[in-house]
Amino acid sequence: MLTIGQSPRVDILPGLREILGEDVEIVEAGALDGKTMDDVKKIPLKVEDYILVSRMRDGTEIRITKKYVLPLMQEKLEWLEAQGIRLTVVMCTGRFPQFRSKGLVVTPAEILKGVMEGCLKEGRLGVVYPAAEQIPMGAKDWGRPGIEIYADTVSPYEPKDVEGLCDRLAGKKLDLILLNCFGFPSKIRKKVAARTGVPVVQANTMVAHVLRELLS
Repeated sequence: MLTIGQSPRVDILPGLREILGEDVEIVEAGALDGKTMDDVKKIPLKVEDYILVSRMRDGTEIRITKKYVLPLMQEKLEWLEAQGIRLTVVMCTGRFPQFRSKGLVVTPAEILKGVMEGCLKEGRLGVVYPAAEQIPMGAKDWGRPGIEIYADTVSPYEPKDVEGLCDRLAGKKLDLILLNCFGFPSKIRKKVAARTGVPVVQANTMVAHVLRELLS
């Protein structure tokens, strides 16, 4: 499991373990392992950059750029594969290029896109991002003919207004909702589902089911 922040991901790994099973060995690596908060603060965050949201080992939410993190991810992937790993999942729903790899590298964005297109041919799709800067990406990433996008935001790591999010989503008459970050926990999915009454896709557990199939 390759996170764009720091490992270990104690916030979501227990939930993934429930799906993957105890018979699966999990090895974690983080693109920012070995980096400090001062290093992260020096990353330039420009408006035109592809902004990603993750967390440090102590749980602190951070914003980084894809440009900064891609070479670090490649390094950590090569480290994982040196341990004999041949199935790696990128723990982020952002869009990534093909990595140099000796095995399979699962990128959640394509899996989630297939699920959204397979479940909803026309209607209203709600997409919840971890950062307000990502909201403008909603229509570009998930829109298509027949699908109207409503994008909103709440932090998966330091949530401050989940009830407000639920109220806004409930007022949009949505047909399906995607929690578009690998860090969103089940407790937020359950609150959104209960308030809106529509199916809610939690990215990390959806991808975990696919991994379980690949590992069986």
